Parts: sequence; structure tokens; C-alpha cells
Amino acid sequence: MSRRGHRAQIVVVGLFVVLQVLPVLAVALNAFAGEWAGTVLPEELTWRWAAQIFADPRFIEALRNSLLISFGAMTVSALVTIPAVLAGHCYLPSLDRWLGALVILPYAVPGIALALGLMRIYSGQYGVQLNGTPWVLIFGYVPLGASFYYLPIKNNLRAVPVQEIIEAGHLVGAGDLAIMRRVILPAVMRGVVVGLVMNFALAISEFVYANLLVGGFYPTLQIFMNVLRQGSGHLTSVVVTVYFVVVWILSTAVVAVMAKREA
Repeated sequence: MSRRGHRAQIVVVGLFVVLQVLPVLAVALNAFAGEWAGTVLPEELTWRWAAQIFADPRFIEALRNSLLISFGAMTVSALVTIPAVLAGHCYLPSLDRWLGALVILPYAVPGIALALGLMRIYSGQYGVQLNGTPWVLIFGYVPLGASFYYLPIKNNLRAVPVQEIIEAGHLVGAGDLAIMRRVILPAVMRGVVVGLVMNFALAISEFVYANLLVGGFYPTLQIFMNVLRQGSGHLTSVVVTVYFVVVWILSTAVVAVMAKREA
């Protein structure tokens, strides 16, 4: 590759990184800005907004609720979706194409329509009363997060000779469950990690379901930010910054665990 081509690639990648990171940095900077008007950078930095947010018991409650819902939705979605993806790809290829269509179906329907449907299902009319509880959000986020497991895991499975591995395992006396647990699942673990992080980010940042299904009965970070929208933008920036930090910590922890397992 020529030097000019190499520089062009660096410019393209650098531009992408800047466009991705700059909004996040601007929000974080606004969270600690004292006065910021008419200048590129704030005139002063202060901890006042962060101290005000962390002293608010509503924020602590919303953060706790969001973490519980996010970890719950991430776990339930993984327990439901990952076995289905593996079974469809390895044993039921004729049904696998329908599974691919199902995971994108929730995104073909307006979110508010899905939320109203969940309200009807979990209203108690059919014997299940979950409205106003965190469980309605956890179960509601499972269909939304299924595609975040399906797509990366399928991409990894396409690079693995699954049938040959299963046949070889049977020849040495290994059962299907042992083959999946010891060979297939570790081979697609990178896709699982992507799904975990994406599901967590989805659940902690979603607003429509949270507002319609639980509202003030179980306030989340997004509902708390909606309450703050009429106030100072600095306070909202602090909450958004906390959200980014939480997602970053989770992503870093998951990647570190995976790197340690592969070492």
C-alpha cells in the first residue's frame, strides 16, 4: 500500500472516531461547565451540578432501578435467545430463516404500539398482572434485544464448521449439550459479549416502554431525565454522563473477562 493510501485511511478512521467521540465529550464537558456561552470551551469548571444530582434521592433511586432492569433484561434475553439461536443454526436450519425474521419484527412496528400491546397483555386481563412493576420492562425488552444476540452470534457461527464439530463430538461419545457448552459456545463468545453489552445499553437508555409501562411507579434514568428537561441542561448532562460511564464500565469489564479467558 502506498503512503498516500495509508494516510487516507488514517484520515477516514480519525474522522469517524472524532464524529463518534465528540458529542460524548461535549455532553461530559457541559456536565462540569460553570458558564458556557459564546465560547468554544467553558469559562470555568465546577462540581456543583454533579453534587446536586448525586444529592438527589430521586437520582439514586432511578439509577438503582435502571441497573436492576438492565441486568435483568440482559440476563433473561440471553437465557431465551442464545439457546434458540444455537439450536436453530445447528439442528433446525429450516426454521432458522424464520427466526431471523422474528428478531427484526419488533423494529418493524412502532414502539408505542408495542408498548400498548404489552400494557394489554400484562394488565391482568389474561391472568398476568405486571404493569407498574420492573418485570413488565424486563420481559418487554427481551424481544427488542433478541436481534443484538442473533446477528453477532450468527456471524460467528457462519465461520465455524458446526456440523463437522458435532459429528466429531458424537464419534468420541460426547453429548449435544457438552458439545455446545465446551466447543460451540466458546467459539461464538465474542458475539455473545456484543449482545450482552448492546442489551444492557438498550435497557438502560430506553424511554417509551419505561414511561408507558411503569412511569412513576418504578422510575428509571430516562424518566428522571424527562423530569429534568424543564430545568438546567447541566443537570441532564450529568445524568447522561453517568449513563455513558456505566455502559463503559460494563463493556470494559466484559471485554477484560473475555480477554482473560482467551489468554
